[in-house]
Amino acid sequence: MSNDKIRISFHGAAGEVTGSRHLVEAGGKSVLLDCGMFQGHRTDADRKNRTFTFPPASVDAVLLSHAHVDHCGLLPLLFKDGCDAPVYATPATSEITGIMLADSARLQEGDAQYFNKIHAAEHLTIEPLYEEEDAKLAMSHLKPIEYGKNFNPLPGVSAAFLNAGHVLGSSMTQLDIESPSGKRRLLYTGDLGREETLLLEAPAAPKGVDYLVIESTYGDRLHEPLSDAAGKLAAVIKRAVAEGGKIVIPSFALERTQEIILIIDKLRHDNLAPDIPVYVDSPMAVSLTEIFNKHREEFCFGAGFREYAVHDGDPFGFDYIRYLRTKEESQTLNNKKGPMLIISASGMCEGGRVLHHLRNGLGSDNNTVLLVGYQAQGTLGRKLQDGEKKVKIFGMEQEVWARVETMHTFSSHADKKDLVDFIKLVNPARGTFLVHGDPEARAALSAALAAEGVKNVKCPAMGEEFELN
Repeated sequence: MSNDKIRISFHGAAGEVTGSRHLVEAGGKSVLLDCGMFQGHRTDADRKNRTFTFPPASVDAVLLSHAHVDHCGLLPLLFKDGCDAPVYATPATSEITGIMLADSARLQEGDAQYFNKIHAAEHLTIEPLYEEEDAKLAMSHLKPIEYGKNFNPLPGVSAAFLNAGHVLGSSMTQLDIESPSGKRRLLYTGDLGREETLLLEAPAAPKGVDYLVIESTYGDRLHEPLSDAAGKLAAVIKRAVAEGGKIVIPSFALERTQEIILIIDKLRHDNLAPDIPVYVDSPMAVSLTEIFNKHREEFCFGAGFREYAVHDGDPFGFDYIRYLRTKEESQTLNNKKGPMLIISASGMCEGGRVLHHLRNGLGSDNNTVLLVGYQAQGTLGRKLQDGEKKVKIFGMEQEVWARVETMHTFSSHADKKDLVDFIKLVNPARGTFLVHGDPEARAALSAALAAEGVKNVKCPAMGEEFELN
């Protein structure tokens, strides 16, 4: 390969939603945009996560868009397998990533231990991808960079992080790359936030972009208005109180949990729903909510939230919500009678304490499982969303009698209209790559862009490489 060529290749989230890994090569060096974990069926996920499709030792820098595990979750394996590069991220992302990676390692070790225990007679075993020491090794390479500050991850490459409006600390990565043909500007959105948000400032479209790499998670649909969120959640709470049932909300610990807490806080503040015991059963969510409180006056939060936070004084409800850290506290919920609301990770029901709450709650028809985030193909959350009446949890069959409902209101991803509007504003001069979307969503977004006259739109396949000329 000639060193004067700029190339990009796609090693994850190409034709699927999770596992973002995109490699940019210039001047004989390479920078990895995100190092995410694929989330899906256990066997499929293990196959896609266990081995990299590029040599980890060849990576000279990693630029991290945000701290969701499908964007940062394979960093420990990258360093375990020989990488020794700096990892650049915003300060909030750096802080949150440490919590996410340590939790990911603990979840993998705990799930493997439990799976191996209950399948010992069958001689079935699984191994974690990495352990807490590997997560600590990855964290030792993190280098926080403030929003808007220019830095040089590689010789001849200038970079800056711009607000992405997706989760606390999330950023779009802007790369200005020198080449014999002149400077080329590449913008990678990571996950792009909505124009309408509960917590964060909406992303602004930068100018002068040659190549755009943008997510397409919701490229085939429009979101429900955020104004509907409080009323819908209130209705679920009222029914649970009337029936004495439990509401289990599998929730992403970063952003979604804090959004739900904010809505519950507003409902309580305005007397729009009956009081119900609320448990946040995730040590990681507890730690992350503390970080949200710490950063809540920063510019990346929207003006509406900042004003409410000043007026309310305690927008995340530490005075009445029970935040559970220990396993013993979590286990006590199994024997408690409803009504109650349990918020627990993971958001796609692929690991963690929520699996135990589902095992204990799915068999009762007065309980509700409320899905509030994207459910990738093959995940337990997607199977519940699709109405399957029998599912496997820890390899054991479980009948589904509980109500399963979905609220798309809370999504922190841009929808079809947001994506089209953003791409038209950026107006990339040389091409757009659609990533992080199922084939149907990418195809729908590509067709919508074509109808708007946007040219040079590509849907890269896994492993596909392009020259940025």
